[in-house]
Amino acid sequence: MIAGDQPTCFPDNILARVSSRQDGTVLDRAVGIHNQNIVTNRTRFCDTNGISYGKVVYQRIQYDDMQTYVRIADVDERHTCRFVDEVAADALVTSSRGVGLLLPVADCVATVIYDGVQERIALVHLGRHSTVANLMAKVLEHMHTLGSDTEDIVIWMAPSVQQAHYRMEYFDLKDSPEWREYCEYRDDGFYVDLQGYNHARAIDAGVLPEHVIISSVDTAVDRNYFSHSQGDTAGRFAVLAMVQPSQSDVVSRSPLV
Repeated sequence: MIAGDQPTCFPDNILARVSSRQDGTVLDRAVGIHNQNIVTNRTRFCDTNGISYGKVVYQRIQYDDMQTYVRIADVDERHTCRFVDEVAADALVTSSRGVGLLLPVADCVATVIYDGVQERIALVHLGRHSTVANLMAKVLEHMHTLGSDTEDIVIWMAPSVQQAHYRMEYFDLKDSPEWREYCEYRDDGFYVDLQGYNHARAIDAGVLPEHVIISSVDTAVDRNYFSHSQGDTAGRFAVLAMVQPSQSDVVSRSPLV
């Protein structure tokens, strides 16, 4: 982990961490999603941050023609790695203290959304597909239906590829009014601002501007992070988020003696 790249916008009861290349890859599809060496890297990263891998929900992102990229899963202890290998979803939401959320990424915008009043936390995968599908707005709407007030929400976008280096040969929404400000055409293609677009959607939903924090780390140029745009197709770093259990939670779960 890079100390200076960790978020500082959350209160002390929130565990929010991002791993780096030195922690090893937490996903390599070429050797299997749950290859033992890869799971060992995940376990070590969790241990370093004071949580057992068995107490996290491993978030799996699926890409195929059947996906809508707006799948939101409400999770609790039953969905942790102690009981299941993974939960396939584009966003995980939990109100359970002590249940961690773990997402592997390389360039995409892993985003932590926290409601400090309801003590509800979400971990969202905002890649190109899910951003185009307006997953940010859908997650905030979902949290609102659970009782969250958007003015109480704080959002942190982890290290990710930034517009200066996020080139696409084509972009279907280049002429869309809502995308015009976040899509720049150059001689070699289209450069898309995923962070800026998702920031705007959060503000539109009622999140306070000062509550949206975007990491300045560009994974395309910072070699501390895996980057698919730069050829690191076998590597992913991790974003981990959890509302930490209170002392009363710990006591209530302790066995009687």
